[in-house]
Amino acid sequence: MKSPVKRGYTNACLFAALLPLLLLAGTRLDAQSCPSSVTTTTITSFPNTYYPGQQATVNAGSTSVVIGAATYGTTPISIGDVLLIIQMQGAQINSTNAGTYGDGASGSGYKVNGQLLAGNMEYVVATNAVPLSGGTLSLQAPTVNQYKNAAFGTNGQYTYQVIRVPIYYNLTLGATVTPPYWDGTTGGVIVLNVVNALNMNGQTINASGAGFRGGGGIKLTGGPDANTAYASVSPTNANLSANIGDHASKGEGIAGTPRLVNSNNYGSLTINTPEGYYNGSFAMGAPGNAGGGGTDDEPATQNDNAGGGGGGNGGAGGKGGNSYSSDEPVGGDPGAFFAQKSPTRLVMGGGGGAGDNNDGTGNLPDGFSASGATGGGIVMIYAQSIINTGIINVNGMPGDSTEHNDASGGGGAGGSVLLSAGSGQSNVTVLANGGDGGINDGAYGSTHYAHGPGGGGGGGVVYANGALNAASSANGGPAGHTITTSLVVTNYGSASGSGGIFNTSATITPPTVCTILSMQFLSVDGQVDGKEVVIGWTVANEENVKNYIVERSYNATDFSATGTVDDVPGNTDGNSYSFRDASALKNSTICYRIEAQSNDGSENFSKIVQIQTDPAAALSISPDPASASATIQWLSAGNSNVLIKLVDATGHLVLSRQYQLHSGTNELQLTKLANLANGLYFVLGYDGTDCRTGKLLIRH
Repeated sequence: MKSPVKRGYTNACLFAALLPLLLLAGTRLDAQSCPSSVTTTTITSFPNTYYPGQQATVNAGSTSVVIGAATYGTTPISIGDVLLIIQMQGAQINSTNAGTYGDGASGSGYKVNGQLLAGNMEYVVATNAVPLSGGTLSLQAPTVNQYKNAAFGTNGQYTYQVIRVPIYYNLTLGATVTPPYWDGTTGGVIVLNVVNALNMNGQTINASGAGFRGGGGIKLTGGPDANTAYASVSPTNANLSANIGDHASKGEGIAGTPRLVNSNNYGSLTINTPEGYYNGSFAMGAPGNAGGGGTDDEPATQNDNAGGGGGGNGGAGGKGGNSYSSDEPVGGDPGAFFAQKSPTRLVMGGGGGAGDNNDGTGNLPDGFSASGATGGGIVMIYAQSIINTGIINVNGMPGDSTEHNDASGGGGAGGSVLLSAGSGQSNVTVLANGGDGGINDGAYGSTHYAHGPGGGGGGGVVYANGALNAASSANGGPAGHTITTSLVVTNYGSASGSGGIFNTSATITPPTVCTILSMQFLSVDGQVDGKEVVIGWTVANEENVKNYIVERSYNATDFSATGTVDDVPGNTDGNSYSFRDASALKNSTICYRIEAQSNDGSENFSKIVQIQTDPAAALSISPDPASASATIQWLSAGNSNVLIKLVDATGHLVLSRQYQLHSGTNELQLTKLANLANGLYFVLGYDGTDCRTGKLLIRH
């Protein structure tokens, strides 16, 4: 009776044959994802690299994504890098010019439907390198969420970005660290991933004003629109230059980017080409979490100025102040709070809406002081421990306070913070407050006339897995104010932003888990020396190591101790050890690994090395390369069966055949190779006793 081929032994043989491939893949990924050694890095600026998403739709389950040229950062993507994909904008609105603007009922907000993608995010691992110029990024595992990139249109605007996240062992902040400001496609987010200790070092991670931008303020002297507008098209470039038009710009948020934008926190007025919001980017309707712009109650002259609404995030923004002479509640509506927030779904603080402006007062030229303020960005931190005190600031920015007889802009909403640590959270003060609504004194000569102040920004979102410093907060921003003819300071219809979310018992999953002890294996190898196997290894940072246990296995799965080597006291980095195993030569394929036992009871394992002790265990295959067929020579001691398998470079079984053997040399024909793709394949054979391996290159 012929000997059957046992399934369990075949699987062990398959694993042994694939071991070099598996170790290569593991080393390739881990070397980039995890710190290469126990080191402390000091940073003084943002460490991330930001790529805009270019692929129109990345469906859930995708294994690749097309990204554009990096806009910030100098380190390109390498194989094994950890990356964050995050949908920055992606919400549809009811754009009707009525009180149903936004969510379909209130004049602000967004639709909750299948196209609400804003805030979706996940961590992925790169399996190819992508230069700073961009390209196609391949992923180790399929995406969980859908991501979308679409320019402004009837269904809103969608943007996502891919952010490279370096992983540190110990990290020290050497200065205030600020992410690049959101520019409409990338930025606004900073991510720190620390395997061991994050030293705040008395410094600040400052993402205040790094989020969605406020509506751009501009001096206008009147236009043809109605005094009840929720949505109004912005003036043409020619009319903007001539200061012709009415109402004021909405802010930026999850539903889109308005045509006029307050860039770099009152640094400059950006005039975009697209309108940004369907049916118009001006007037009091509040799209998504952005504040609405002031609607002037006398649009023909633009002199009945109302304030801009505050942006929203964890809490809604405040409504903008009333119109100047008519005292009507036509200030910008408040940006909505983001109801879908969670530790796995975050957005930036919404920008405030601009106030109406017809006199161009304020310290900034041509009515720019009436701009809405910028919201806070996003900060995500993962560390084993946090030492020394520090601040994370994602406050929304306040509206301008220098205007006189013009309305003011709304405050930006607080941003979002995700903080996960094993200890030391109380060392960190987190600030995620909404910005103050803009202020004006209503002064015209020696008399004061109340003009609409800005609404306060809504509070941000804070998720932490432990108690923070008691000074932490996520409050709504106070309403702006103005001064009446009787010299009374008043909010004049403007409202404060609502408080945000402050959760210090959140469940947070780190993007990667790197188990790195104080010691480190630099290399492990082995060779046959006569009747013994010699295993050698080199280590670093072994101050805490007690001894090394050499473990042996004949199936690459079940290991047992075969010897112990004591640590050499006083050793420093790069020290070498060896062990001679004289009892191993009874199988053709043997696997070894080294277990480092530490004084504190922890343990660390080296990679697995595979040793071929019998030259006959290497398969003879010809021709190599092969195209249509190949021949395997198998020397057998008697009649039996042999199972031959081919496995591709990804570890997938592509061919399995069983042959009958007779005593002596057997020639086993591998046919139909033309059906296989070009590439390197691993060949393994098992006859119930011997496991033999080889490689075959197929080239058509």
